[in-house]
Amino acid sequence: MIAAGRREPDQPFAEGGPVFHRADVASDADVRALIDVTIERYERLDVLVNNAGIEIEKTIEETSEEEWDRIVGINLKGVFLCAKHALGPMRNGGGGSIVNIGSIEGFAANPGLAAYCATKGGVHALTRAIAVDHGRDGIRCNAICPGWIRTDITAAYFEQMPDPAAVEREMAALHPAGRIGEPADIASLAVWLASDESAFATGQLYLMDGGLTARNPSVGFSA
Repeated sequence: MIAAGRREPDQPFAEGGPVFHRADVASDADVRALIDVTIERYERLDVLVNNAGIEIEKTIEETSEEEWDRIVGINLKGVFLCAKHALGPMRNGGGGSIVNIGSIEGFAANPGLAAYCATKGGVHALTRAIAVDHGRDGIRCNAICPGWIRTDITAAYFEQMPDPAAVEREMAALHPAGRIGEPADIASLAVWLASDESAFATGQLYLMDGGLTARNPSVGFSA
């Protein structure tokens, strides 16, 4: 397995784990090199997980053109480039599975996340299009749409609040599952979508949000 990113991981991978390769998914040259390195090392490409993403907490009025181009480049163009250059090797190998990371914000907007919401909505639409266009090649494409997951982005949001712990408790209480998600929750679904156990699943958007969007938002409020 090869894990790619713009910077080295904070802690080295365990022996026998993923191999790190530095790449900017918004760069066509970097993505081509990443695919080439993968084929050179493993002689085939069976699974692609598009997980790179950034967040800009602004309305569109507050978002600069430079910020817009940056978030679209990573969150949406990155998915386009990685999938585009993975298709040939997957086809040559008899098929494969592409797993994109979308978001609940691709379905319903949270305040102050306009550009992020736009990119994730684009990822959802692109996921369906890839599935429709390349299913005949044995290539499946699905998206995982996380809700509140304990990531660096979520931690940064909580830390800017006057009482981070209280805000986290309140957020957890909104989830029928009684907690916010862990990275392992997303990873488990990604492993299933990468495996032959999900051979009939393609073009789907899988919400993984602890039941947050299943809840009627008016419940608990007085009329």
